[in-house]
Formats: sequence, structure tokens, C-alpha cells
Amino acid sequence: MPTTTNDNLKPAQGTSCWTGPQLAGSSSWIVEISDADRAAIKHALDASEGRDALSLTAADFPVGAFAENLAALRREAAFGTGFFLLRTGLGDLNEEQARRMIWGMGQYLGIPQIQDARRTLLHDVRDTGVDLKKQPDVRTYQTNEAQPFHNDGGDIFALLCRRQSTGGGRSLIVSAHTVFNEILRRRPDLAKVLTEPFYFDARGQALPGRPWYQALPIFQYYGGHWFVMYKRHYIDLAQRSDEIPRLTDAQIEAMDLLDELCDDPSFHLSFEMSPGDMVVGNNFTTLHARTAFTDPEPTSGEKRHMLRLWLGIEDGLALPPAFAETREFGPLFETTKRIAI
Repeated sequence: MPTTTNDNLKPAQGTSCWTGPQLAGSSSWIVEISDADRAAIKHALDASEGRDALSLTAADFPVGAFAENLAALRREAAFGTGFFLLRTGLGDLNEEQARRMIWGMGQYLGIPQIQDARRTLLHDVRDTGVDLKKQPDVRTYQTNEAQPFHNDGGDIFALLCRRQSTGGGRSLIVSAHTVFNEILRRRPDLAKVLTEPFYFDARGQALPGRPWYQALPIFQYYGGHWFVMYKRHYIDLAQRSDEIPRLTDAQIEAMDLLDELCDDPSFHLSFEMSPGDMVVGNNFTTLHARTAFTDPEPTSGEKRHMLRLWLGIEDGLALPPAFAETREFGPLFETTKRIAI
């Protein structure tokens, strides 16, 4: 029976352990699709013209032999390196085409998961002009501020670039496994702290009937695998409540070291996304971030625009029981019929 344990800490192993410089010199994580596959996607867009994106199934978005490639890429994201960047070459999509493309391709990658209390399945990631500091229920993806290293919900996330910003907005991704191994090497005492519960604020997005906070470790070893759950800004925000225990000096030091390593170019990979690019990443083995960005003048209507899916996979790993109470991973126990055993 798989168990969650904090004792006898052991390093993560396997292809999910990598550094940015190792990958920067390789094109293994970049997938340039063929002309035939691009034509298949265009055909699927034509076939689904006029349909609401969220009504589409894989049968409604036929991509031919490219479906086999997507299945292989899903396995790589779920069980291999932990992410890939798909360059479709389709950089001139209007908003409805972009919605149909990410949703349609997502049908081959997994099962869409709800992303907020309103049960939204497909998010538009763009600056809405709200102030993150003044409105505690606002989430960073709704602003143009830098987004610190974090993970999303579902087994994997998919992010499609429809329009770039005029400046900034670089994408960053890091192997959480490599970072944990480094913390374990340098400071095993702090690695131990990271496997003990922290309180996360849900920023107004708690699942119905669940508390507004979540208490769980940042790193959990369960069923022979290391899982990560990290949102430093949500942990800090939880401190606004008197119900939540104060962060200890050791917890702050552990998170500071985690942030330091994630921000270090010796560990993370930095890359630009062009219109039509889609990045898919593992929410249990990687953390991702975004630099701050600037948009054109508001009157231009040409703001930076990304679309995001959270996806569950039927053959995914058994999940730590603590994840069942989180808004990020709780729905996986229902939509993919997963159980913690």
C-alpha cells in the first residue's frame, strides 16, 4: 500500500531530474510539427468552425495521425522529462480559433479540469488591470506582474500563446525534483521542513464545502514518487488570518532556499513563446514562472493573450490523500476515477 512518509528522505530519480543548461543545449524538448500535422490541425479547425470550443470532443476535432504524436507527447509530459514546447507554426489564429485549437488538442492529452470556484474549464491568461495587492481574491495570471514559480492544477497544464507582449513575459520552467535534490544535498534539515504541512490561501477559489485554506506539504513522497505543491505567494497570503499558525523561521528559510534555486539560471530553463506555441508541463514534477510584461496601449486591443487548460490523465499516478482536499488536484479524484490507496 502506498504511503506518505517524511522520514528517511531520499533523492528523486529518473528523467524528471534535469537542469536548464542541460536542456538549453538540446532541442529534445522542442517539438516542431510537420507540414502534414499542421495541415491536419487546420482541417480540424475548419471542421469545427462555428462550434463552441467546449462542446468539442476528439471526434469533432480530427487530427489524423497527429493524434499518435500527441499521445506520445502526453506520456513524456506525464512520465518523462515533464514538459515539452510544441511549435505549431499557426501564429495567425483569431480568438475563437485559438480556443478551439487548445481545447481540441487537449482532448487528446487528457480530461479538462475545473480551474476555479466558478468551475471554469478554459482560462484566458491576460492582464485585466486588477491590482493583486489590493484585491486578495485576484490571481496573478489576471495581471501583468511577474508570476513566481508555482504549479497549476490537474496532472498536466497546457498553455497556448495567441499573442505575445511587447516586452517581457518570458516563460521559465524548473525541475522541482532537481531543486529538491539540491536542497536535500545542501540542507537536509530544510528538506525535511518542506515535507511538513504549510498553509495555502485559496484566494477565493476553494472548492464548495472546503475550507478557504489548504494545509499540506510542499514536497510529498507517496507511492514511490515525489510530488510538489508550491505557491509561495499563497502561503504568504494565508498569514493574513489569525486562524493560521505563523510561519516558523525554519519554514521561511526553507522557502527562501527553494525560491533561490528555482530563480537560479543554473537550474531553470528560460524560453520565449511565439504565437501558435503550446507548452505542456507536469504539475507534480515541475514548477513554472513568468517574468513581468508590458502590453501595447490599451486602445490597440492587442494585449498579450494566452489560453490555459488543466488536464487529468486516466493512467496517472496514485495521488497523495492530502491532494483530495485541494482545489488544484481534488477534481482528479472524480474526473479520472483515481483513488489514494
